[in-house]
This record gives sequence, C-alpha cells and structure tokens, in this order.
Amino acid sequence: MLTKLGPLNPDDVADLRFFLEAVPDPRSRRGRWYSLASILLVCAAAAVSGARTIDELAEWGARADAGLLAALDVRRHLLHWRHAPSRSAIGRVLERLDADALDAAVGAWLAHRHTAAAPGRRRVIAVDGKALRGSARLSRPRRHLLSAVTHGRPVTLAQAEVGSKTNETRHFQPLLAPLDLDADVVTFDALHSVKANVAWLVETKKAHYVAVIKPNQPTAWAQLDGLDWHAVAIQHTASNKGHGRREFRSVKTLAIADNLGGIAFPHAKLALRVHRRRKATGSKETRETVYAVTSLDAHQAKPAELASHLRGHWIVEAQHHIRDRTFAEDASTVHAGNAPRVMAALRNLAIGALKALGATNIAKTTRAIRDQPERALPILGITYKPDLNGT
Repeated sequence: MLTKLGPLNPDDVADLRFFLEAVPDPRSRRGRWYSLASILLVCAAAAVSGARTIDELAEWGARADAGLLAALDVRRHLLHWRHAPSRSAIGRVLERLDADALDAAVGAWLAHRHTAAAPGRRRVIAVDGKALRGSARLSRPRRHLLSAVTHGRPVTLAQAEVGSKTNETRHFQPLLAPLDLDADVVTFDALHSVKANVAWLVETKKAHYVAVIKPNQPTAWAQLDGLDWHAVAIQHTASNKGHGRREFRSVKTLAIADNLGGIAFPHAKLALRVHRRRKATGSKETRETVYAVTSLDAHQAKPAELASHLRGHWIVEAQHHIRDRTFAEDASTVHAGNAPRVMAALRNLAIGALKALGATNIAKTTRAIRDQPERALPILGITYKPDLNGT
C-alpha cells in the first residue's frame, strides 16, 4: 500500500512541527519535561499509523525507538534514555489543549498540503457537520463539529465545535472567516442555505457557492419549481452502480434573469434542477427532484461541472465514514475537556495527509505504516535518519 503513495520525501512536505509551534501550551511552566510540540508530534505520527484512542497514541510512542523519538524532538532523560510521554501525560494535555488553535494549525498545514498536491486548481469546499456520538454523558450532550472539507481528495481546512446541529448556521461565518476563499466554490446543504451567510460569502470572501434549496425556504423553492423546466433540454446525464443500488441523474440549468425578478436568493445566476432515479436491489425505483442555485454563471461552470459540485459535496460523508470505520470515532468514549475535538483533529490530519499523497484505502495504508512506523515521519514532513539520530 505504501508504494501507491509515491516517493515520501520530507523535503517536499512542510514540516508539521512549525505549524504546531503556534499552539499555546496549556501547562504551567513548572515541571514540564516534554515540549508541547513533541507530544503533539507523537500523537500525529501515531494517528497516521492508525491509532484510534489515547491509549493507542501512548502505545505507539512506547514502541518507537530512540531514533524515532529524537526525530520527534522528545528530550533525553537524565540517564540519556528517551521515553515517549505516558498515557496520562498525553491525556492531560489533550483535555486542556486550545482546540481552536490546534484546528487552525492542522487546517493550515493541510491547506498547504492540498495546494502542493493540486497546484493552480480552483478549490471546491464542502461545509457540513458531524456528531461525536460517544462523547455524550448524562450531564452533557454529544459534541458536534462543523467542518470545511475539500472535494476530490478530502482535506479538512477548518473545524469548529458547535452546540448542536441546530446551531451550525451561526457558526458558518466564523468557520470560514480565517480561510482565503477568493474564487473558490463552497457547497452546503439546505440547512446552510441562509441568505445572510451566502451574501457574506460572495461579498466579503469573494467566493462562489452552490446551494441546495428545499421547501423550508418556500419563496425561493416555489420560484425554482415554477420555472419552465419543460422547455429546457437535459444538459448532462450520469449513472453509477454500487452499494447495492443503481442511480441515474439528469441535470438542467437555467440562467436567472434579473429583469424578470430573479430568484429570492442573493447573487444567484444559475438555477439547477437535478432529477434522480434510484433502484436498490429488491426495492422499487424512487424518484427525487432537487433544486439548487449558484453564483457561477454559464461561462464559469458547465452543467457537468455543477453536477460534480453537487455530488462531490457528499465527500464530507465519505470522510465521516472513514473516521467512524477506520478510526472508530463513533465508538470512542473520550469525553473529558477538549480531548474529543482534539482527537477528531488528529484523525482529520491523518486522513488529509494520506489522501493528499494519493492513498485510496486509509485502513490498509495506516496498517502498513503501523508495521513500518518510521514511514509516518516523512508524511509529516519530518526528516528521519537512523544513523544520525542518536539514542
């Protein structure tokens, strides 16, 4: 599996430690032995190796040899031994860590990786939320995270904790505010199709959007549904088969004429109608019509590209699936302090780093790295030379 990643030259990857140094240390200066960066580097290398829990983060460090620990900036003890931080030391740090600062550092590093892997391309970014099911306790509901993830090779550029799914919309702007979105395309589902957020996205961030419109926005939905779609020929079709079902999609687009009143949605230039037919094995065929609007005009995006943007939005769900299946996120019972969100950030880092290198099966790739732990370091941009790293 590692051969599919191509040459792993740390000189071609930004060194993660320089990004982690921006995260403030929550500990008192007194009694520190390990630097914060070294603890987080051990956690990052363990996550790339498939570690799913805080115990497994510590176990990876315990198995690492002195050369690996030296490359991760782990200090020698007084007797010239190198020991990785213990499970309790890691747990205390993750609980108290500034999760906003860590997400910003991880997002910045992953954005650099994504740009290096696909230079010059217009980014398409999906915004969606995910609940951390195992983080719930009697005294506290489950934690809920909102993320901005690139289409194609999924890389999490930003992540924020929200109170619940119903609070996602008011965190939309704070999530995207730190990102340079000039000329990028942002996709989101009907929950985030809020006029104020969309206007801010276009006017302030100079980005484009593709927004799904559902009947919960009755004015815009009625206007879209009332357009003369029968007079428009189908402009793009696609079909696929998998997961026990066959799906066929057809796409029509219409320019929105401002002089005819336009659509009650800010900066909308094109209306889209996607008709889906699905047939699951042993079930009847179902049909669904979905409407969307976009700030892109017909010269900026063809129907096939717009269809790809709509379908590609669900790459977020694919990444959530990896976090749940490969990293057992929903089964995780970590709940203290900021640890649940920090663990989610480490999973985002591992998935994004491996996807940027071309990994197609994260589970197999992490198992291969676990068997060769030194391979985790160049993925993080860290040089590892066993003959030069002393014990």
